[in-house]
Amino acid sequence: MLSVGESVIVIGMTMIKVSSGQERSVYARLQERPEVRDVYRLFGEYSFFLVMQAEERNGLGRMLSEIKARENVIKTGPVLLTVDKGGAEMGNADFAAPLM
Repeated sequence: MLSVGESVIVIGMTMIKVSSGQERSVYARLQERPEVRDVYRLFGEYSFFLVMQAEERNGLGRMLSEIKARENVIKTGPVLLTVDKGGAEMGNADFAAPLM
């Protein structure tokens, strides 16, 4: 979580698989979403690796639910939540957790 003033930013990472033939359009729409920091194309079981941000953990769950509903998502992987302490190495604060 990144402290920004009094609010906290939670970073979540996951993989999603979208309907065949929809990859290009979904990629473009995901890149336009302000809460999606990065989108990486994958080869194999999943279509994309997403790095998302929200002000709270529940916000990530809502965001992923919205993406699943709007972007023809067939499957999602586990979500990794992480804490960024200003460049500190990853440690005990990093964990995978179900959001829903």
